[in-house]
Amino acid sequence: MYIRRFIAAFMMTLAASAAASAADDALLESLLSAAERNNPQISAAAERTAAAEARLAGAAAQMGPKAAAAMGALWSGGDFEKEVGVMGTALSVPVLESHTYAAAVMLTQTIYSGGSLQARKEAARLAKDASEARGARTKQGVDNAVRRAYYAVRSAQAKELVAEEAASLAKEHKAQAEKLFNAGIVAKSDVLRSNVAVASSELDVIRARNATAVAMTALRRAVGADLPEEIEKKEPLSSILSREGRSYGADTSADVAAAYESREELKTYSLLSRQAEKLARAAKGLLLPQILGAVGYAAAGDSFFPDDYSEPVAALGVYWNFYDGGAAKAKTDEAKANARELLFLLDDMKNVIRMEVTQAESSLSSAGSRLEVARRQLAESREDYRIAQRRYAESVGTNLDALDARLALANSMSEVVTAFYDIKSAEADLIYAMGR
Repeated sequence: MYIRRFIAAFMMTLAASAAASAADDALLESLLSAAERNNPQISAAAERTAAAEARLAGAAAQMGPKAAAAMGALWSGGDFEKEVGVMGTALSVPVLESHTYAAAVMLTQTIYSGGSLQARKEAARLAKDASEARGARTKQGVDNAVRRAYYAVRSAQAKELVAEEAASLAKEHKAQAEKLFNAGIVAKSDVLRSNVAVASSELDVIRARNATAVAMTALRRAVGADLPEEIEKKEPLSSILSREGRSYGADTSADVAAAYESREELKTYSLLSRQAEKLARAAKGLLLPQILGAVGYAAAGDSFFPDDYSEPVAALGVYWNFYDGGAAKAKTDEAKANARELLFLLDDMKNVIRMEVTQAESSLSSAGSRLEVARRQLAESREDYRIAQRRYAESVGTNLDALDARLALANSMSEVVTAFYDIKSAEADLIYAMGR
């Protein structure tokens, strides 16, 4: 009968642990969604991308035709005839008499720019793609911060439960010591030491609750919004202590190769290097001939839009700045140097990625090993505490043994909690290191 009750209790604990794990995952997903909507870093990254898209649109606009209209008037004291430009445009109209009014419309188009306009547009597109890659990495960083902050909250809450459980055990032992003292079995010092243990455990509860409040504040900052009420609900301590961490068979080489494919920083450096090359091409193109064409319609007379003088006009111009004192070459050399620098930074980032993946896997493996040892330690500490309490009640054990056993039990529970949530934090770090 006892075995059946034990098995039933064990199965209920496993079921409760599985349900708590599912609820944890659902709550974490809701926090990640809230962070995507509310975290200022993600919003700022989106605005940077919007600015890059605007720069791309501006670069594309430089390649298209431009339309302009102009109107002007000239008043003079006498009649004369002269060709004058219309409001700074390439078109000119004759002044026919003392009072002349002129109007013109014009369409201009860059026919050839030495490749500089095309290169600038391509550079702007690469910059926009790089901004999107940085934005994606920013979101991954926010997700990692939310995960770690969430697990820190759950760890702090669990340690708060451990502190409360230790305080409850201290009060039980104090009551037992007072009972034995009143029966004349133990000395007054046992009661005093038990009182000190109770006070110490109460201080631990206060510290644990403060740690939970601090962790909540950090989680709220990571999410960027108020936290749901569900976060206040604590999982039972027995369920936490029975939860199993997942085991991982680390394949560092494969994980590093996968990270190389996924990490947005590598994409960013590659895109920015190509952008720098395009900027070098744009600077070099400024030393080649620039060909512009214009067509328009102009009219002049004694009123706006007159019949006295009107005709369509067309113009074609070539501008060649074949020597600028070395300014274009300097810009070209600068852009090429920036491209080479980014390639070196890309190589260094690969080393950083390898280090981050290796460290995350090492932390995950270490936390898993610590959890196994902590669970064994907890089982032994429980038995040691039970024996110490029994021996003290039978007056064959000392008060110090009972107090030490209680402290060891509390430390063992805390170690299990720490190891378990270290596993969860290491999992989050590995996800982040892999660029997911």
